[in-house]
Amino acid sequence: MQQLLVARAQAANVVPLTQDVHGEKVVFKGDYGAMRATDSDAAMDAALEQVSIAEILAGEAPLSKALSFMLRLGTIGLGCPVEIEFALKLRTTPGARHELHLLQIRPQAQVAAQSATGLRFQYLPGPEYAAVTSKQALGNGRFEGICDVLYVSPERFDSERTEDIKAEISALNSQLVAEGKKYLLMAPGRWGSADASRGIPVGWKDIDGSSFIVETRLPGDEVVPLSQGSHFFQNLISFGLGYANVDTSGAGNAAEVADYSYWDTLPEQHSKGNSFVRHVQLEKPLEIVVDGLSRHGVVMKPEKPFDVYVGQVDAFMALNMPPA
Repeated sequence: MQQLLVARAQAANVVPLTQDVHGEKVVFKGDYGAMRATDSDAAMDAALEQVSIAEILAGEAPLSKALSFMLRLGTIGLGCPVEIEFALKLRTTPGARHELHLLQIRPQAQVAAQSATGLRFQYLPGPEYAAVTSKQALGNGRFEGICDVLYVSPERFDSERTEDIKAEISALNSQLVAEGKKYLLMAPGRWGSADASRGIPVGWKDIDGSSFIVETRLPGDEVVPLSQGSHFFQNLISFGLGYANVDTSGAGNAAEVADYSYWDTLPEQHSKGNSFVRHVQLEKPLEIVVDGLSRHGVVMKPEKPFDVYVGQVDAFMALNMPPA
């Protein structure tokens, strides 16, 4: 165990990270790796001392009652079972109070009501059949009942005015939520980025009516890693939403599809007068399918059914594929 602590201390001193994989700044707390190889065995033993759950629940802090209250309150507030993440800070002096910190509260992950669980496909169609194709999609199955699309085309995107873009999206989101409508959300850059020049810095409350979210490459030559849903991952899992990153930089069949020009052909709805965001509506729901195993996802165009233009083609290709 002592060797493990020494290794941990050494690793803490040489961690080279200043940014995460999405370019966000990494900040280590002052006590990160505070255990040193020179610490005494007694200090190490004290640091490793653990208190069991039974001892915590039976202690002087009424933790079980407090957690029960918070679970009931969260269930009432969100209208479904919840899970919470907490930290208990015990008092250090008789006159002080114990502190219960709620770190997160969120709906319990539920089985998404998707009708194509287990659907598998490798083939991705071209822009004549699909408005969106992705090899980096999150979710699984069919995402149904989506007739509305909110999007920011690369031509309208302005990296210096992403706060204004956020405001337009938030207003449209509130309107669609009030109408009980789910929608597809699509724009260049990272959704929820802390760096406003690399994406639209929305919070979850600004897009909580979305049902399928798409990220595409930023205009220009700069290559910015997309978020792959990391900023809203727990929300995606809890609510059974879909997410797709689209890389249109490939050549020929390697390129994925983000057909903003198709959305431009549809009549505008509530967003008339907006400078950046367009809201369009289709007569029939979009057919959106994701294979959770291969992470392939498609948003089919009207009158281009998935079963014909993807399912049958994929099956034919599988039958004609040479044995491994």
